[in-house]
Amino acid sequence: MNIPSTQERFAPAMAWAEIDLKAVEHNFSAIKKVAGQQVRVLCVIKADAYGHGNIAIARLLERQGVDFLGISDIHEGIALRKSGIRKPILMVENTLPEHAKYLVKNRITPIVCTRGLAKTLNALGSRERRKVPVHIKVDTGMGRLGVAAHDAVFFARSISDLPWLKIEGICTHFPLSDKDCLFTLRQQKEFLSIVRDIQKNTSIHFEHIHAANSMGIAVYPLKGFTMARAGLILYGLYPASNVRAKISLRPVMSVKSRITFIKDVKKGQGISYGHRFVTPQAMTIATVAIGYNDGYLRAFSNKADVLIHGKRCPVLGTVTMDQIMVDISSLKDVQIGDEVCVLGRQGRQEICADELARIANTINYEITCLLGGRAMKITKVES
Repeated sequence: MNIPSTQERFAPAMAWAEIDLKAVEHNFSAIKKVAGQQVRVLCVIKADAYGHGNIAIARLLERQGVDFLGISDIHEGIALRKSGIRKPILMVENTLPEHAKYLVKNRITPIVCTRGLAKTLNALGSRERRKVPVHIKVDTGMGRLGVAAHDAVFFARSISDLPWLKIEGICTHFPLSDKDCLFTLRQQKEFLSIVRDIQKNTSIHFEHIHAANSMGIAVYPLKGFTMARAGLILYGLYPASNVRAKISLRPVMSVKSRITFIKDVKKGQGISYGHRFVTPQAMTIATVAIGYNDGYLRAFSNKADVLIHGKRCPVLGTVTMDQIMVDISSLKDVQIGDEVCVLGRQGRQEICADELARIANTINYEITCLLGGRAMKITKVES
């Protein structure tokens, strides 16, 4: 068996993501300022921190004094604990009773909305001789997870007699915070009423009461809540255009690649699969080492730009699995190996996640999840 040399194992990447930790620090500080001193901040680092790399970001946030970290997969939590993260971790999605032992072992706080999971956690707490912290989740309009609003008091009472559970929090989730302000305000009011009813009719006192997502933190009142969940805005992405006036953020991710080939082509040449682009005149075209295998969507075919030498260069033809072709006819002195920016800033030009999301008819954090998901990540501490 041939073992690759160190140099071979760590060969330079053809496409990579640069993660600006100073930008994360800036955004976290801005979030805390907007949320206010009385509100704890939970930073959502699920889905590998929306493609940004959750270990490095978790370590930074822990140094910055984050109150909670939010994950959606038990393996994320285990990896964080193995990397030395000590801050409280909340599993923001539901889990199965068979996974409960891993939550307890790794001190990961679950949400509960079924008595079956609550009883399993209670039994594990009894075995370990320590109380297991949990947060109750209530569905007030999302229609995804959570005990129904009209059953919330009954459910809370039904698990409050489980002696090895510590019911420390309660939460809900906003489905329309960026589209329907009146609905969201009514949702807040209903949820806080449920919280009061539970605390009035049971022995439970909630330390953590949370509903606000990124939009909620920036736009909606947080009175009555003790914690807020920051996801999108932590990474310098805005949930809606009107949020820009509320909080100043810095993008955290840039994605880059390199030119691998340059060719001069004549008028009438078909480019890439399906010949969806045919050259209208003689052109100079560069091949760039990024494709849909790297999260660069086929939807960008013939629509997106990249940045080379600080200039916008259109993507030509169909995006392929590992490569794209771009028009460099207007540039001079372009060389094989030159850096190409597909997301981020180069010179005075910028391609942001919002721009790519509009082209693909999606949302900005799907862009970062896709582009950052498979890319080698290089963390930067200066910006």
